[in-house]
Amino acid sequence: MKKIIILFLLFFSVNVYAYENKYFNIDIPEEYKLSEQEEYVYKWENKNNYIAITINSNLKLEYNIETFKEEDLVKQKEYIENGINKGLEKYNITAEVSNVTKSKDNNHSYLEYDIYYPSEKLTGYNMYQKGRMYTTKNYITTIIYSSDKEIKDNEECKTILNSFKIIDTELVIKNGYKRLLLFILIVGGILGIIGGIVSYKKRK
Repeated sequence: MKKIIILFLLFFSVNVYAYENKYFNIDIPEEYKLSEQEEYVYKWENKNNYIAITINSNLKLEYNIETFKEEDLVKQKEYIENGINKGLEKYNITAEVSNVTKSKDNNHSYLEYDIYYPSEKLTGYNMYQKGRMYTTKNYITTIIYSSDKEIKDNEECKTILNSFKIIDTELVIKNGYKRLLLFILIVGGILGIIGGIVSYKKRK
């Protein structure tokens, strides 16, 4: 009985609301406010933290993370890091990408990665991100959780990412053009990080 009460209290200790559209559904803590909502770009902000989701079409490309091998993950790290740092040149910040892994939830395979931005001199705090990218029959979807604190044991990040569900069917395994896929992932990553730094600059 005590365990049931504890679980009940934990469940209701954080208020969330379910956001759903034709592409995905996700549970968002009520502290996060929707700041951007377009057909293929969604963003929620809470002070220095934010959640960003970008969507690209996969109908013609048919890219599939399920086909990625270990050497592809190594290349992926290089492409993400180089692409993001190219976008950060004018801010004099060099990002570090780590922990690029391939995983699978109950429905879809996804690529997960961490990004660290030593941005304290520019914004007053460093930025930490955990990203996931999914490839499904119709879409290439990237979700980024960004925080001004380390994410390693962040329960909020885990809860948000694990609540994310794509409304689409899984791909049949095919070997896609992986290098082009890397470019699309970089675009999603840059949108999230640069958006955070630019919004900070505008507030000053």
